[in-house]
Amino acid sequence: MGRDDLRPRASNLEPRAAGDRLIVALDVAAVAPAMALARRLLGLVRTVKIGSALFTACGPEIIERVRSLGFNVMLDLKFFDIPSTVELSCRAAARHRVSMLTVHASGGPAMLEAAVRGAHDESRRARTVLPRVLGVTVLTSVNGERSSALRSRVIALTRAALQAGCDGVVASAREADALRRRFGKRLYLVCPGIRPHGRSPTAPAPGGPAARDDQRRVCTPRDALARGADALIIGRPITAARDPRAAAERILNEMEAVP
Repeated sequence: MGRDDLRPRASNLEPRAAGDRLIVALDVAAVAPAMALARRLLGLVRTVKIGSALFTACGPEIIERVRSLGFNVMLDLKFFDIPSTVELSCRAAARHRVSMLTVHASGGPAMLEAAVRGAHDESRRARTVLPRVLGVTVLTSVNGERSSALRSRVIALTRAALQAGCDGVVASAREADALRRRFGKRLYLVCPGIRPHGRSPTAPAPGGPAARDDQRRVCTPRDALARGADALIIGRPITAARDPRAAAERILNEMEAVP
């Protein structure tokens, strides 16, 4: 029996409508604003991302509180350590019933295999839906979208992640078309660094120094989907907006234009 035969799949993890393909990053570092943002997005999106800042400030409680509202959670802690430590971390993440978790694809085959093993074994033990394990390739803050060496690096890291059993990768939409051509539909591709049409990629977002836009390899929602992205991670264009719900609605309308 192959790995896919053992994997229970929840239908709410398969992207269909734009609301299923938009992952909103809760780019805050306290419970109250995180929950306020999440409540503003109820009924629009199904998945929110909890990253290192929010998790470090609030701990695992924030996962449970966001899930209690009905959201899926992408836990984006980018685990990168010796294999045994990463395995334990992924086991812990699986116990919190996250829908997705991230590890650095550059950690090597043993580490990536340990991540998959930890997440899957713990989910099977608890009889919960297996989270998607995603390998983070090259951060979108790294410049050089015209660099063939960077693109080759992203492709190599994606290959390593898939060979280790990961479900997909996190990569800039600038590399999405190349990844889709190389790996086809078996790759689940999540793209950050998304900026809505008409917004300057390098313009500071509202909110002061903490909201500075340090993304470099960026793409619009429409272009990212057209290039082959399965899901988009968007943070500050929504969370730093005066009206986060209206900002999310505008982005969803842009995404709906792409099949």
